[in-house]
Amino acid sequence: MAADDDLIRAYDEELGPEPIPRSNKGFWVVAGTMLVGGMFLIVEIFANRPLANSIGHAQDSLRRAQAAAEIVHSRTASFEAADPASLEEDVPDLSFLPGHEESFGLDVVSVSASDQSWAAAVQTRPGACFYIHLRVGEDARYGAGTECTGEAALLAEDPRW
Repeated sequence: MAADDDLIRAYDEELGPEPIPRSNKGFWVVAGTMLVGGMFLIVEIFANRPLANSIGHAQDSLRRAQAAAEIVHSRTASFEAADPASLEEDVPDLSFLPGHEESFGLDVVSVSASDQSWAAAVQTRPGACFYIHLRVGEDARYGAGTECTGEAALLAEDPRW
């Protein structure tokens, strides 16, 4: 029997002591961090959803006003007739203001109209506006800024929002 004990002892010495069981603490730290990060991301998505809706609504208001202005231009060969009074007749669910007055809501469009140029601005939220600018013979130009007037929209020069 001594030989068996020596054999087992030699085998144990060769393999070394039993390894210490590992902790799975690292797994739980990583899993917990990912869970907290995911929850934060979901909260941020839902918290900013109203802003995305406001931006889409403002751009839609400007596109409808643009369509009405282009119809007026095709009838009269001038953007000058696409003033707030005539646009309100064509798009009754939007309110239109002269170019020097500020837009104060998503359905309130400030319009600047002249013979060769037409521009409009809509307030998305306080201090944030979207612009559209049309010139005869050119593609529409877009912009954004803090001043919500049709006159400020005349400076819009970007090819897209």
